[in-house]
Amino acid sequence: MRARESGCGPEARKSCPVTRNVFLGTPAFAVPSLEAVRRLSDRGTLELVAVVTQPDRIGNRGRLSVPAVKERALALGVPVLQPARIDAAALNEIMALRPELLVWAAYGNRIPRTLLASVNGRAVNVHASLLPRWRGAAPIAHAILAGDRETGITLMEGTGGLDEGPILAQERTRILETMDTGFLTDRLAELGATLLERELARYLAGKLHPRPQDGSKATLAPRLTTGQGELDFSRPAEDLSRQVRAFTPDPGAWTIFRGRRLVIRSAWVKGGAPKEHGVIEIRERFPHVAAGAGWLDIREVVPEGKQWMTGRDWANGIRDLEGARLPS
Repeated sequence: MRARESGCGPEARKSCPVTRNVFLGTPAFAVPSLEAVRRLSDRGTLELVAVVTQPDRIGNRGRLSVPAVKERALALGVPVLQPARIDAAALNEIMALRPELLVWAAYGNRIPRTLLASVNGRAVNVHASLLPRWRGAAPIAHAILAGDRETGITLMEGTGGLDEGPILAQERTRILETMDTGFLTDRLAELGATLLERELARYLAGKLHPRPQDGSKATLAPRLTTGQGELDFSRPAEDLSRQVRAFTPDPGAWTIFRGRRLVIRSAWVKGGAPKEHGVIEIRERFPHVAAGAGWLDIREVVPEGKQWMTGRDWANGIRDLEGARLPS
């Protein structure tokens, strides 16, 4: 029940018990969920007392990378904690805030059972898949890689296991052939925030009834590595196109051209007469690579040491590209 429905709106907040909430999250995906919790806090549904996120880290080219959730929390005026992991010291710091509810989205660290027990199991996780399918750190990329036609958001009750908690609510969305991981992450982030804002008050009021996951249907989605992004042109072009979409923007799908890495950020599946896989043809000024079945039309690339460019611009700058091979 929302605050205004129970008589606990802003004008009566001092006389009404309000659930103290700590939010945990790190990347941009978690920012819309943080904003949803803040809106619920502003309406008196709960009280957002702090945000826990990962530490600042040294990123590309030695620059300090600040978590997106930290930046947004500070802009909202919410206190931020940044433990490297939730060890005994961090646990004491969080529990000193007297949280009664945990909400997290893509936090990236294990949440100890002791912390879950301290809020009597009142914990909600915003997860970017239709659980039990794709438990783990990279559910969006794995859904694309596997050729899933749909994915979605699951609100689940957090437990100490890997995305094993009972399901509270789900929302579905289609995966189109034009969507890469970056695009779909943004879409699911907003979908997750909408679902969280709609259902969290009902959860606090005991109106959501958790249902257990069917563990026999679980699939795992471990983090993708750079090595897994290497393209094998003996595979069908459709598989390679999904690989490009799944690995974009990070860690990137790639091959080697004349001894240097070439990251492929966008590619379409095209037909054409079969040729030995890896052979390049120029069609309508774009490079096409023969695959095990079909052709891969290279639309966007990042050559080693250079900036993003279209496949056409890359082809224009390469001598004797027609008939060359990938990898080479």
